[in-house]
Amino acid sequence: MTDLDTANRNRGWIVVAICFVSLAFTFGTRSSVSMVLPLWQAELGWTGSQAATGASIVLAMMAVGSPIAGNLMDRYGARLVIASGLVSLAFGVGATSYVSNPTHYYILFGVIGGIGWASVSLPMVTAAVSGYFEKFRGLAIGIAVSGASGGQLPILSGLGIMIAAVGWRASYQVLAIVIAALALLVLLRFKPPLGGEQSSEKIASDADDTLFDRLKFLFVNRTFLLLLGAFTLCGFTTAGVIDVYFIPYAISCGFTLVEGSAAYGVHGLGNLAGVILFSWMADHVHRPRLLASMFFLRALAFVLLLFIAADITVMFVFAAIFGILNFATFPVIANIVATHIGVRIIGLTLGLLFGGHSLGAAVGVLIGGWMFDLTAKYDWIWWLSVALAVSASVFSILVRETRPSRGQEAPATA
Repeated sequence: MTDLDTANRNRGWIVVAICFVSLAFTFGTRSSVSMVLPLWQAELGWTGSQAATGASIVLAMMAVGSPIAGNLMDRYGARLVIASGLVSLAFGVGATSYVSNPTHYYILFGVIGGIGWASVSLPMVTAAVSGYFEKFRGLAIGIAVSGASGGQLPILSGLGIMIAAVGWRASYQVLAIVIAALALLVLLRFKPPLGGEQSSEKIASDADDTLFDRLKFLFVNRTFLLLLGAFTLCGFTTAGVIDVYFIPYAISCGFTLVEGSAAYGVHGLGNLAGVILFSWMADHVHRPRLLASMFFLRALAFVLLLFIAADITVMFVFAAIFGILNFATFPVIANIVATHIGVRIIGLTLGLLFGGHSLGAAVGVLIGGWMFDLTAKYDWIWWLSVALAVSASVFSILVRETRPSRGQEAPATA
């Protein structure tokens, strides 16, 4: 290993630590809506629909904004994009603490905050970390993005205590100050990889410097299209149905809200373990087979979900297994992107993949609700998810493994 590789890795671990903390606070802040929504309804007189609309706008901004933020990151670097995103989020959350009109909430929390969430998201953090590592790229990505699951648990617990003590307005102001401090930390400590990515990542032609040609390059790339199909179906089966319908389904099976919420908490802990485990495995095994196996096991987990009414233990086993297989697909996909397409346009690539995931999730929510309205039960949602998870597995296994030798970049495959 060269001195340059060692220096980049040392810089990279600092970036990993900052990204972990940043994701913990950004995801924790977004999840706080479920905690303060009843307070908004009671204190401000908002309806449930009005309070939830801002969170919906955030998801839309993330789907649209992630490819844009990714393209900006490819051109101007992670330091500027992530710091700007944190500033936008700090302003949006801080200003939300003063609102009483739902329209102001939509603009400040939904739009301005949404820009921040799109800029400090899983694909952006993955793109930021990827350029520093060769040997331990998968592990580094896994640790960084695990802040979105395991890292936010203490944040939400502390926020709940703070809201009870000083109220939601003061709590959001404190959050804004902390997030702004993180932006300053990014500006001070995010140092670009030595050697420069542009000198080592001339994968595509000079025409790829325009956004149109980058998009053209990606949408004729076999690997990208297969991963886009798999990750879009992934969105349907995770954020689209499990995140929305798991707890209502558990209640329909005879469990209490506390029991269902506890199982979902186990799912969150599984996310943390799975991200680190499969990120490490992605550095050592055949990655398309690994990804295909994860989606196939997810399909089997949905079959297990159909039988949780038999025993509460089955529900917790499902939650643990599904959690391990949930977030962990993203770092494996990012690892494949880094070697098949390259880190020079990894921000745009992952941003588009994340947009497909968000689109799949939105479709999952709509179809899940429609199926429940027709049948008054959730079983058909889970059977459809089984089929889609198997389809994602097929897409994944069709990706060719072209892992390069150490110290070399794989050519971009068309």
